[in-house]
Amino acid sequence: MSKALTSGEGWPPAAEAALDVLERFGLELQQAEQATQQIRLILSSVKEALGADAVLWHPGTTGDAPEGVGAGDLPPSWRQDFMSRIIADAAGSGQVLRSFLDPGAKPSSPWPYSAALVRVSKSRGNWLTALSFHPRRLFTSVDLKLMLLARRQLLNHRQQTQVYEKLKESLFGLVRCLTAAIDAKDPYTWGHSERVARMAVRLARQMDLAPAVQSDLYLAGLLHDVGKIGVRDEVLRKPGPLTPEEQRHIQEHPIIGDRLVCHIKPLQHLRWGVRNHHERWDGRGYPDGLAGDDIPLQARILAVADSCDAMMHTRPYRASLPTGRVEETLRDGAGSQWDPHVVAAFQVCRQDLYSICQRGLGDSVFVAVERVLKTGAAEEASSQLHSAPGA
Repeated sequence: MSKALTSGEGWPPAAEAALDVLERFGLELQQAEQATQQIRLILSSVKEALGADAVLWHPGTTGDAPEGVGAGDLPPSWRQDFMSRIIADAAGSGQVLRSFLDPGAKPSSPWPYSAALVRVSKSRGNWLTALSFHPRRLFTSVDLKLMLLARRQLLNHRQQTQVYEKLKESLFGLVRCLTAAIDAKDPYTWGHSERVARMAVRLARQMDLAPAVQSDLYLAGLLHDVGKIGVRDEVLRKPGPLTPEEQRHIQEHPIIGDRLVCHIKPLQHLRWGVRNHHERWDGRGYPDGLAGDDIPLQARILAVADSCDAMMHTRPYRASLPTGRVEETLRDGAGSQWDPHVVAAFQVCRQDLYSICQRGLGDSVFVAVERVLKTGAAEEASSQLHSAPGA
């Protein structure tokens, strides 16, 4: 049983099983994204925790009949009438405990022997109500405390969800701004980052990598060239061969990108794709001279996607290459420039990759951002990247 639920609360031993139920409720709540799911979950959890015959949710200002679990034999009109009567007794306190409701004075049938209510939302007029129709199960102050605890869990979850949504919107905007800045820097590579991102996802899917890894690859693909923001325009757009000094300057862009991404906490696990997508399988790449399996899998996949898109599009220093030449180049470079396992995946799904190159933009970054922010997504992706077959 969670110490977070029990510490300092003074719960009697009989309430321990109920606390276990509410602890499970808190865990299941993390997976309930819709308000209707959350309501059904708190109703069923409170019913189990209290051993109630029925638990109702009063929708408040909507005017709809209260919904509930264990309330199948209670007509909607009865639920609405009962809730209106008993909520009126609350007199603004936010909680009501009726340990015994005199059945002899019942205004309608059926009539519960005991009821416990807590207000969930004052502004919306939402109430949570537990009912007992048996004289041997009369609710006590402990039951009310359990309901208040469930209410607190629900409200905390909703508050965290609001913060999460704002963070997701901010991160989405940041990624899009960085991608737009890259495109604006070099008109020849407009759309390149998103095409690479989508191609990397298709390669990852061909390699049977987890959805979380695919989402990370999508974001890493969008950001893989972000370091070009720090490259001089005359070097980036130069139509002829680069001088040795210019070559060294442009090869700094993975390091610059890494420095940018490493300071954005939700994106820190993408930095190796940004930093190492120009490494070579034989160790002759840059900036770190990594070789073989020492190159992060994320970077190895991006390297193939990046090269494929670059060859299929015109650059200031050369025209685009036909698909046959692209296939030949990747096949000849497998085991020297590129990971042979990734090139093998390319050969299987190359027609899909060519379509992505021709279609350009399309996939949404929003889903990828959401996956990154999910609890544990980064850890799962990191594990996959270091243990995938052929990695």
